[in-house]
Amino acid sequence: ILDELGIDFYNCTILEPCVGGGHMADGIDAYLAESGSIERVQTIGTDIKNRGYENPIWELEYGLDFFADDYPYDEADWIIMNPPYGVIEPFTIRALDIAKKGVIMLARLQFLEGEGRFEKILQYNPPTDIYVYVDRIQCWKDGLKPDGSSAQAYAWFVWDREKNNEYLVEPRIHWIRRADKKC
Repeated sequence: ILDELGIDFYNCTILEPCVGGGHMADGIDAYLAESGSIERVQTIGTDIKNRGYENPIWELEYGLDFFADDYPYDEADWIIMNPPYGVIEPFTIRALDIAKKGVIMLARLQFLEGEGRFEKILQYNPPTDIYVYVDRIQCWKDGLKPDGSSAQAYAWFVWDREKNNEYLVEPRIHWIRRADKKC
């Protein structure tokens, strides 16, 4: 998705608050290395549980609750995450409060559904862009790469404060396909 978005993260802070096994972090590293800005970006990964991910480039802290009052990262330029679906609403609300430039979130497409989610998030803070996967993807679970395809539809939800510019914008829908190497 970062190739598709083409964001210049130069001199930015990127926070991944549910770093887990590091799959998202490794993808971010690859993008930053290719863009030549990996040394000029502060990358921070936290998780409530240590799942064994280690990366010398990232500042990693485990045992941190993203919702706790003493969570040490109360601002970041960008938050890039794939939060647990059971707590996706509070993760999204908290990320939108912390991120100065934007939030990039991988989630089930059904994130767009629901009265409560609409009232709490989408009505007054809709994403600027939604990138829907044409081909179904499967997310890793417990460090294991899945086989086959999924019955679940996934999308990237992007809140770009520069595009939104303090005004409500209608989300733009895009389609992406892994076979096109655009994700």
